[in-house]
Amino acid sequence: MNRLVRAETRRLLRHPLALTLAALFVFGSLYCAWVSQNMASYNITQVQANLDFLPRSCESPRNTPEQKAGCLAEVPMQAVGLERIQDRFTAEGVRAAHAQHPVGSLLWTVRLLTSVPGLALLVMLAAFSVAGEWSRGSIVPLLLYESRLSRLLAAKALAVWVWSLALLCVSAAVTAAFGLSYGRNAYPLPSPGALGTVLADTALGVLAAAAAVAVALGALLRRPMRTFLAGMLLLVLVVRTSAAPGLGAWLPGGALADLVGFGAVDDVWDHFWISTDPSTAPVLLRVLPTLALIGLLWLGLDRLNRTRDRA
Repeated sequence: MNRLVRAETRRLLRHPLALTLAALFVFGSLYCAWVSQNMASYNITQVQANLDFLPRSCESPRNTPEQKAGCLAEVPMQAVGLERIQDRFTAEGVRAAHAQHPVGSLLWTVRLLTSVPGLALLVMLAAFSVAGEWSRGSIVPLLLYESRLSRLLAAKALAVWVWSLALLCVSAAVTAAFGLSYGRNAYPLPSPGALGTVLADTALGVLAAAAAVAVALGALLRRPMRTFLAGMLLLVLVVRTSAAPGLGAWLPGGALADLVGFGAVDDVWDHFWISTDPSTAPVLLRVLPTLALIGLLWLGLDRLNRTRDRA
């Protein structure tokens, strides 16, 4: 099994499509980090400038003493509104500042890779590297080497998972290098604070589950375009059901949103997700139905392939 996993991983890491998708994600993540830092820094600077200018705006020589007194009386009320905007911009700046930290950049990349852009890459990779094996007929020599299809598919799922982890490390390193060498000086932002855990365990689990589902779809449909379309429809369904009243927190999208920290507030990844209804149940408990569905998918795949082999 280890030899099979290593062979599949080497094939995947050299696959032209895998390399292209990895490059697209790395540059896309870097672009998102640059835009987020730029906009967050600009917004914080502008709202602070408005707060500083607010008292001086009443000092116009055109204002009569009565107008000046009335203007100064309205300053506290206007300042409250600007301070609320400043608090929101500061929170966005703290999130953007993760990309300027050597550890925070990993958190930044984890959230992007476990959101729609990263999961779509896994679906596309499985569609053209797993389902493509059947459409090209290259699955035949692989099955001659490993006759048990379940072991072969497990090796492919592990290879996709390893590819995603390698992509996570490379992209986080590129983002951190940009943030430390240029972003910190060009776009001053609030400190990200104590980072604590960087969701590494979460990323391991989410990406492993996504790889298993993508490979299973590829093996079931056995056509790259069918697999890609089915995977994207499934991903849309996961995203849209994350806000189902009362039930969304227990569905894959809701559990993932809470597990990774999505909340429909960030312009980079959260806008794909809808906030779920609050649930007092632990997030890890709410993940169990998703894991059960994945297990049933693999059992159904194994039974279907046995039926196909008899036919």
